[in-house]
Amino acid sequence: MLIHAERALIDGRIERDVRVRVEAGRIADVTVGGVPGETPGEASGLGASQTPDVHLTSGVLTPGLLDVQNNGSFGADFADAGAQQWRTVLDGLARRGVTAVQPTVITAPPAELHGAFERVLAAQRTHDGQARARVLGAHLEGPFISPERKGAHRVECMLDPTGENLAAVLDHEAARAIVTTVTLAPELPHALEAIAAIAARGIVVAVGHSDATAAQVRAAGDAGATMTTHIFNAQRPLSHREPGVPGAVLADERFHVGTIIDGLHLDPTTVRLVRMAAPDRWVGVTDAIVTAGLPPGTPLTFGGQGVMNDDEGLGRRQDGTIAGAGIVLDEGVRRMIAAGLEPEAVLTACTRTAADSVRRDDLGRLAAGGLADLVWWDEHWFPQRVWVGGRDVA
Repeated sequence: MLIHAERALIDGRIERDVRVRVEAGRIADVTVGGVPGETPGEASGLGASQTPDVHLTSGVLTPGLLDVQNNGSFGADFADAGAQQWRTVLDGLARRGVTAVQPTVITAPPAELHGAFERVLAAQRTHDGQARARVLGAHLEGPFISPERKGAHRVECMLDPTGENLAAVLDHEAARAIVTTVTLAPELPHALEAIAAIAARGIVVAVGHSDATAAQVRAAGDAGATMTTHIFNAQRPLSHREPGVPGAVLADERFHVGTIIDGLHLDPTTVRLVRMAAPDRWVGVTDAIVTAGLPPGTPLTFGGQGVMNDDEGLGRRQDGTIAGAGIVLDEGVRRMIAAGLEPEAVLTACTRTAADSVRRDDLGRLAAGGLADLVWWDEHWFPQRVWVGGRDVA
């Protein structure tokens, strides 16, 4: 398949006159511009007889979005979703331009976590190679987090990251196969040893739900932490004398910075400050929960407690506590662009930088050798056509 796009996102810039050739589910080559008078086939060295199979005369072609922090959507909670729910959510995400997702599983007893890991692993294996959102791996958010910054997590299920507790959670067959990111609080007893041990397994360690000082965050970076979970939310705040978690990770180039872009968890001005401080490290995420993509007021359960979306698109507990976002990532893209952030920056944060944060250099970019996960957006930033592995999403 040869796609010719009038505009496409290449290396953080929107370029004109772009040709993307797809072979066997991967991008074979990308050509920007060409010699006047040549057909797209000639410009890419494919010969005058080969005209584009797809010609996009409006909008923008980009890599597919990656949501690396998503607890569920479309009525499915990734912690306990059944087979039909997995099909529904992976289809729903793909139609909205999210071609890869890292399902997030929050604090729960080890036995419940193991069951969740088994279901995430089964979904990954079942839907591999299909025209649905890819399952990147599981993001374990807790139970090694701070009760002082619990957010929507259950305090009674939290654990100190001792060697014994770490083994109880992660030394499980499905956990070893599917866990790709762990969020923890570096100020807890034994946390630095745990970070080193988790990182040694090749798992991304994120600082989050933490009351850590800046010095403790820097120590986490020394131990191997490379990610931040939803900056400014559920963590010691930035202060002029104690930078806290936000100040530490924004100033430390070792950290990618997960940033909720629903416009509600963070004011768009705050998101702009994150982008300015960490232009190549901020990662747009939703922190979506089971209510995402559903109408306001639909009662559901998340993390063992009732939740529903409010009118602005926030998932809330019955006591009003924010439980997560009620939007899909494409809506976050639109909200940030509407707030004045540059489309190139927002889209890059949700594609290439998101892929880099989970160490996937085969996703999130229009480049030869990458997987052909693509989104064609209209002029209002709604996905019009989506491909996963070069296959059209229905």
